[in-house]
Amino acid sequence: MIYKVADESGELQDIDYPIRTIFRKFLPYYVDQYQPSPEQLRAANLIAKCKTGELGYNVSTCSHCGNTVIHACSCKNRNCPSCQYPQEKKWIMERNAELVEGLAYYHVIFTIPDELNPLVYANQKLLYGLLSKTASETLLQLCRQKKYMGATPGIITVLHTWGQKLNFHPHLHAIQSGGGLTDSGQFVETRHKGFIIPVEVLGSVFRGKFMFYLKKFYSAGKLVFPDIYKKFAAHDKWKAFVDKLYKKTWCPFIKETFNGKGNAIEYLARYSYRTAISNSRIIQITDTTVTFSYKDYADENKTKYMTVTGDEFLHLFLQHVLPKRFHRVRFTGYLANGTRTKNMKHICHLRGKVYETPFKGLNNAELLLALFQIDISVCSKCGHEMTSERTKHPPESLLA
Repeated sequence: MIYKVADESGELQDIDYPIRTIFRKFLPYYVDQYQPSPEQLRAANLIAKCKTGELGYNVSTCSHCGNTVIHACSCKNRNCPSCQYPQEKKWIMERNAELVEGLAYYHVIFTIPDELNPLVYANQKLLYGLLSKTASETLLQLCRQKKYMGATPGIITVLHTWGQKLNFHPHLHAIQSGGGLTDSGQFVETRHKGFIIPVEVLGSVFRGKFMFYLKKFYSAGKLVFPDIYKKFAAHDKWKAFVDKLYKKTWCPFIKETFNGKGNAIEYLARYSYRTAISNSRIIQITDTTVTFSYKDYADENKTKYMTVTGDEFLHLFLQHVLPKRFHRVRFTGYLANGTRTKNMKHICHLRGKVYETPFKGLNNAELLLALFQIDISVCSKCGHEMTSERTKHPPESLLA
């Protein structure tokens, strides 16, 4: 299904987004087969309408020469892969301002045993939050020990819930600074080469913290047990399940060490603003099926292909829609939201730098100009000012 949007000349052009086509084609079948949550259904409907005109149009007109440019409105839903790019670029520039130049940064991935996946899916807001909380607490606790750093680092964490096959695989990506603020207000850098904390120590502390809080949730009656785990509601079965999890080795993965300014944040942005699958990975859409590509990490990262029914594809995709108001990206340590600006000004002062916050408070037009040098407030034909308005329908002259 093809829809018309405007190109840079202002003329309506045909454009298609495979993800949107899948949603428009198979959403009724998906709703019949599954029981989506209100948040999943809202995301599905918005993605199906993204940049089709059903959400309205932005129409810009030059009063001097009459040139008119029209754009179908995007849905701006955080699960939509078709309209996240400008926000991703803005996020990169904002985070780059918070990097300490010349400092090493570490990319750590926290995973949990697969046995926990059904329980996590049944308690998403509670246990997604627990995963984020315990990963950050683990890094902060160990880094504050003098043998590792003796200071509080800056940490950014991003929750992911999917694998390459769109399977449910909750895990957490973290970028941690290789230096931090001491209790006396000094900024110190670690002298360690490579990651500063032994992986075995990191995994052991992470497991202990996660299981401590999980048991508290159980004792307080806060856990919902999915059908396949109903037996664990009984105390003896729960204790056996917990003992099994304690015996497992929880091994965080140190994926990258970044040196220099910029590359760490650009890498993390891929995880912050990318959704479960991109349009480019959709290979074929038939009347009943969807074929998409994936990387098989167990087979030398080879690209392979998977075909599923259309409604099953939507089920796989929508299981990764996060609960309402849940924050996928979180900041802790000296980057914690309440003290970030104060701490960054202090760190920059100690290092003879000036802390600047680019793009803060910019509207969409100012953001496009700053990021892409596209000035939508100026007519591309005569250079005069354009006036914009949002409408339900485009001008009839452009649809003729």
